[in-house]
Amino acid sequence: MAHTIETMVVEGMEKKTRAQQIARLKEWKKAALTNGADQVDIWEIGSGDNAGCWLVSVHHKSATALGASMDKYYKAPGKYDLLVEKWQKSPVLNIKSYSILHKMETL
Repeated sequence: MAHTIETMVVEGMEKKTRAQQIARLKEWKKAALTNGADQVDIWEIGSGDNAGCWLVSVHHKSATALGASMDKYYKAPGKYDLLVEKWQKSPVLNIKSYSILHKMETL
């Protein structure tokens, strides 16, 4: 079955602990699932010390489902703006790269 996956490579900010990074990743996961994602996977890359790195993938049933998730955000951005404002005021993670993958059924 074809589906769409958002992927991010995320680094921890300097002077932030692994526990702070994990707490923020949990917030991101909850927000993505609330917004309509089917699944969120998070892998720790590297040593996992204070400068740990993470690979985050957010799965959607299709590109249409990803679009519906974005539409949901833009229809009621107020509740998400408060969350994003909190994240911007206390940065813990830095997104180093972002991409959208469209996985097709085998040809």
